Amino acid sequence: MAMTFAERADQLSDALRDIEHTAEEGDQLFYCAYLLGLLGLHSSAEGEGKALFDEAFEGTLRDTLDAEGMTEDDQKSILGLWQQTCLSVA
Repeated sequence: MAMTFAERADQLSDALRDIEHTAEEGDQLFYCAYLLGLLGLHSSAEGEGKALFDEAFEGTLRDTLDAEGMTEDDQKSILGLWQQTCLSVA
């Protein structure tokens, strides 16, 4: 049975909270909080499948980062953390 989008969002949020609790620098805490906030907004989306959720969320994440005018370094770091988190709970 395929994982629902809500279950995937919860799984990723749990992984990010684990990273957040062990983060030693302010930037890492900010990146975790940023992703957790955006995940919270998308946790009620309807659908199934890890890959489908991850792809849809990453597209939204990229659009949001561009719209908010994040620096290129912050964008790379947030996207890197997102991809690392997805792989850690694959």
